[in-house]
Amino acid sequence: MYSMARFAGTIDEKTQDFEGSAMAYMVDAISISIGSLFGSPPVTAFVESGAGISEGGKTGLTSCMTGIAFFISVFFAPIFASIPPWATGCTLVIVGALMAKAAADINWRYYGDAIPAFLTIAIMPFTYSIAYGLIAGILSYITLNGGAWIIEKVTGGRIVPPNKDESDPWSWKVPGGFFPPWVKRAAHGKKDFWRPDEERAESEAYGSFGSASQERVAIQHEKVVQDEPVVGKAS
Repeated sequence: MYSMARFAGTIDEKTQDFEGSAMAYMVDAISISIGSLFGSPPVTAFVESGAGISEGGKTGLTSCMTGIAFFISVFFAPIFASIPPWATGCTLVIVGALMAKAAADINWRYYGDAIPAFLTIAIMPFTYSIAYGLIAGILSYITLNGGAWIIEKVTGGRIVPPNKDESDPWSWKVPGGFFPPWVKRAAHGKKDFWRPDEERAESEAYGSFGSASQERVAIQHEKVVQDEPVVGKAS
């Protein structure tokens, strides 16, 4: 779900969270639990959701229409079951092509970033498992970068990768805090923790209104100054 939210461009870079994330995560968890009780596949946001996002669906109406279509398809299950898988595989090809553009953002200049990314991308289709690809990528990243860091510390900085300065910097210190805002609100005992703080929302709205009003005042002042007649001094 987080990857789909980032694909939709709704992630706040300061808090690394998206609007309504608390309710979205709770609905996702409840849906997965109910689906597992009935023995159905996980009812969650899959990569196929990128098809709806790429068409502009960001408000939830796309998911509602998809759910209605799935409900109607229950009554035509025998007919749809006769459709071969390769007839519907073109949709996944399109989604894969849309998501493949993220590979351009990978830092291919530094081996410590490029090799884990390549292993993650390559192992998933060969093993038919997303988990194996993630495990390979995470372990290779820890091994390469952790080993380089240990060697650098042991040698006092004399042995380092030749292009270490080109590696992508990262830190666990998120500007908005390590925990999402809704977790902080729940920890402070706020009952409606899924809603943002009213004071913060009001301050942000007031700040945007104040800045806009200041800009209008400045523009009006400039117009008044420009419209004033220039009076020359008598010699």
